[in-house]
Amino acid sequence: MNDKPKYLIESEIAVRKQMLAGTDYQALKFAEGAISNEDYAEVKAQREAWRTEINELEAELAKFPEEQGI
Repeated sequence: MNDKPKYLIESEIAVRKQMLAGTDYQALKFAEGAISNEDYAEVKAQREAWRTEINELEAELAKFPEEQGI
């Protein structure tokens, strides 16, 4: 069984997705060439870390049994 309750894992996923959304503007600026690789490097590394954490949390969430609909 999981150490964390399902709602907590879902909350952690939502928080990380919000953090990703908060840096979307910088990602777009980089994609458009408005900021350099050097200026974007730290944001890129952080976004990659958040995505990795989201993937790990989603894998943990997948271990919960599926809820049956009414």
